[in-house]
Amino acid sequence: MDFIGYRSDAIGAAVDLVNAVIEDPDGAVPDQLRGVLVAHSYRALDAPDHVEPKLRAWARRLRTVFDASSDDDAAAAINALLVDVRVEPHLTDHDGEGWHLHYGPPEAGLVDRVRATTAFALAMLVSEYGVTRHGRCAADGCAKVFADTTRNAARRYCSSACANRSAVAAHRARVRARAQTKAS
Repeated sequence: MDFIGYRSDAIGAAVDLVNAVIEDPDGAVPDQLRGVLVAHSYRALDAPDHVEPKLRAWARRLRTVFDASSDDDAAAAINALLVDVRVEPHLTDHDGEGWHLHYGPPEAGLVDRVRATTAFALAMLVSEYGVTRHGRCAADGCAKVFADTTRNAARRYCSSACANRSAVAAHRARVRARAQTKAS
């Protein structure tokens, strides 16, 4: 599913930025957020000491969208994000990639581009699907977030590891319950 037609995976970048800050709230892992951006095809990366604090703050704000439990709450969270980003769509053909759409103004730096694309991508996700396509991981003890871009819209976990742990825990609970029923 391609929500905004952008060369980077802006939904995935939003999820990964939020999860990186959840995993490392104090920024102890050097260049962690920079790695997220590289993984999602963002180019022209600024100096890490300039980028990291701003991206951490942005990731915390993005988290409010994933924490929303109603469409109204999600819309309010996204509108609060959009108020603080400059969205100026334009076509560009930099780095030999052919023409593609950018959401920040041509002169925007990395942080502004990330803010514009992630806010716009979440806005598209929520406007199309409401809160049914994103949220907090359903696994006990996991605080990470997810966005479901699959066709069947059945995702409820941040990763297959959390889904598998939850399935195993549920299976073991059923086995214990059956054993207790037989014993009584």
